[in-house]
Amino acid sequence: MQALDPIAELAVPPLLREKSDPDPATGTLDVLPFTDSGEDISKLLEQQKRSFDLAMAASRMGTWRYSLADNICIYDENAQRLYGLTESRFLHDEEGVRAKFHPDDLKLMWSRVGAALDPNGDGRYDVEYRVKQLDGSWRWLSAWGLVEFEGEGAERKPIAITGASRDLTERKESEAFQRLLLNELKHRVKNTLATIQAITTQTLANADDLPSAREALEQRIVSMAKAHDLLIERSWTATSLEDLVSSALDAFSPTQLQISGCDAELAPRQTLALSMGLHELATNATKYGALSCAGGRVSVRWKKQAAELQLEWEESGGPPVTPPTHKGFGSKLLERLLSSELGGEISVDYAPAGVRCTITAQIKPFDD
Repeated sequence: MQALDPIAELAVPPLLREKSDPDPATGTLDVLPFTDSGEDISKLLEQQKRSFDLAMAASRMGTWRYSLADNICIYDENAQRLYGLTESRFLHDEEGVRAKFHPDDLKLMWSRVGAALDPNGDGRYDVEYRVKQLDGSWRWLSAWGLVEFEGEGAERKPIAITGASRDLTERKESEAFQRLLLNELKHRVKNTLATIQAITTQTLANADDLPSAREALEQRIVSMAKAHDLLIERSWTATSLEDLVSSALDAFSPTQLQISGCDAELAPRQTLALSMGLHELATNATKYGALSCAGGRVSVRWKKQAAELQLEWEESGGPPVTPPTHKGFGSKLLERLLSSELGGEISVDYAPAGVRCTITAQIKPFDD
């Protein structure tokens, strides 16, 4: 029979003598703490077994032995908990295997079993799969073992597989979460780059000269960066509308601003869109409207009913407003980006007393 590599080592001290010869170097006797009585050895073995079982449980591992002759696998108590079993004996017939192991993992499992049982192979078995628990959930396990062979040469044949299994569920969940984060990051980077490309193109197309284009582009990218900072603080989950408005307008004097509204949260895409929209309104107010003079005021207020949000931007105390003769990039962004990303409507009234913009949106806490 093939010599097997140990799964775990059981350390048993040697039988002890009543006395020993003096150490030539020191002249002292080697005093040993145990005797060779059967009772002491039995206690020691029991203690070692308890230590082994505790170590296996702490490492979320269990041992098993699968016999080919009767198609039965015997699991120790730790393995029974891992596999969601109520007894040690498990019949590995087609019905039992299909009921216990995840269907997507069966092909890989049987291929690894077949390779391990090959009389010309090394007899090593190693596979990861999911097993059904008593409550119907699935647990990821890593199983590995060695095949016991008997006979030599052409007569060599497998008779059993002895091995151990370990719980991989937390590791698999962590890996799945990392993949989700990477996919989400890839998606957001692509969207961000596409947005920056569009902003750059439109800014340059509508600029009077290169210096003004550079200034406008820098300000718009800074606006996007502020929105990203808010999202990062919330791990790219829903963002407070009050925090968003305050961040978008933090460059202006509080005495010129009046901000009020109910609790409301926006999904990441809505956060970015509204942040840029507020930036465009503030830029226009700085150049031509209420924020271009010390006596001007801007009121930003919002309310919501069910999933519908209504936000109003109203200027007062600034120079008389004249409706624009053509739509610049800011106006196009307000109309196109906000309406598409916020799923609502936008209206801008260039009243002589001050610009008034009303945004109606269907808010949601998460992106689709």
